[in-house]
Order: sequence, then C-alpha cells, then structure tokens
Amino acid sequence: MKHTYASDCHNHSCCSPDGDHSVPAMLARAKELGLYAWTLTDHCECQKFETRYRKRVRQAWEEMAGVEAGGLRFCRGIELGQPMEDLDAAQEALSGRDYDFVIGSLHNLRDKPDFYYMDAANMDPEALHALLDAYWDEILNMIAWGGFDSLGHLTYPLRYIQGERGVPVDMSRHAEKLDQVLAALVQAEKALEVNTSGLRQKLGETMPNLPILKRYHALGGRLVTLGSDAHCTEDLGKGIDQGMDLLKEAGFREFTIYEKRQPVMLPLE
Repeated sequence: MKHTYASDCHNHSCCSPDGDHSVPAMLARAKELGLYAWTLTDHCECQKFETRYRKRVRQAWEEMAGVEAGGLRFCRGIELGQPMEDLDAAQEALSGRDYDFVIGSLHNLRDKPDFYYMDAANMDPEALHALLDAYWDEILNMIAWGGFDSLGHLTYPLRYIQGERGVPVDMSRHAEKLDQVLAALVQAEKALEVNTSGLRQKLGETMPNLPILKRYHALGGRLVTLGSDAHCTEDLGKGIDQGMDLLKEAGFREFTIYEKRQPVMLPLE
C-alpha cells in the first residue's frame, strides 16, 4: 500500500453468502498488504434475517472474536442492509455484540429486487428517476434512525444503472435530494463511506464520486471511511490508495476508522 495509514473498512468473508474466502484467509491477506487497519463487515440483510442471516451473523461474530491479529489493527464490523425494513432484526443483529463499526446500506427498496437485478435499460426514464428519489428518501429515513456509523456506497444504484446497464443518469435532477442526504449525515455526525469497488467495475468511479465528496466537504462533512467492498482475498485493499488520494483532492486532510463505535481520525498519509 502506498499510504502509511491505508485502511480497509468494508469487506466480506465466506460468512457472507457472496463471500469467497475464510476469515483467516482474509486476515492473512490484510497482513500481506500491510494495511494499517482492517475491519471485517460481513452482511446482514435485515429483511432476510429470519430466513438467511441470523446464523450467519452469529458465525461471523464468533469467527471475528477468535481472530489473533498480531500487529494489525483489527476491528469487528457488520454491514446492515435495509435496516428500515426490519428494525427488530437490525437490533437483534447488534444486541450483545460489541462491534467496532456498523455500516448502514441500502441494496434494494421495499418489495423490490436488489438494483443488481433491475433491467434499467428497459425502464421508462421518469420511472427510473422516481426510483432514485425513493432511494434517497429511504436513505434519509436510515439517517434519521441513526443505528449505524457510516453510510455505505451512497450511489450504489448507479453501479448497475450506469455501470452494468449503460443507462446514463442526469444527477443534476437529484442534486437537491443529495444535498439533503449529505447535510443529514453532517447533522447526525455519521460518516460517509468512499466505496472503491466501482473503480474495478464498469462504473469506473468510487461510490460516491469526487463531485459528491467535494459537496459533502463543502457542507461540513469531515467523517469519511474507506472500503474496498472485497468479497475475496484478491480484491481486499483494492482502490484504497486511490480513494485516499481522491479524498485529498476533495479537500479532506483526515479520514476515519471506528473502534468501539467511536470515530478515530487518521491522516491521509
């Protein structure tokens, strides 16, 4: 890693349904890369907690509890997907577990599939904009709830709408809603994640991108986390150095990791 304090705070082991490698394998890779800090954040899709995730959350916690990190700064995390769909599930996932870090994410809207599965190429443009408006509104509801530390991959829908399906989105139509989201994060003292997975995908940019990061900084945002969203050892740490450089370009001088649910500020060095 190019940066002394390079840290990856969003990634998944095989405790997640879509993760490929074990916790020990991910740990070994984090050490090999020379990461300053590594936070493992396996999935908990709250609307599927009863059917698919209760056992996985327990397994992930038990495996993280047994990690011998050596010289690596290791933090225990979780990614709560769609918490507003089942707040009881979100609370149960967190209860009795002393997580260092909680990501709040939105992969799909209620009663709709993950954006991964949506055929945006055949959607009416106005319906697509309405879908994004509903997405921002749900993000605002999540921030008002406040049970997380960092908002994961804010522009996640664009990964599939623009990146995979090739449908351009006029984001100027969403500038007001985005400002509301960013201002709400600042007011609630929640972090914004720079998710670097888009750099290695067709989207070709971080989620969110540089203009949104600049706007967040202009609105007073200072808490930012970095995550590769790796689901395998090969992707762990990818894009973190570029993400740190991007934050500098956006005006930031520090970034954030979380320990015991409290922000720790580190220099972008």
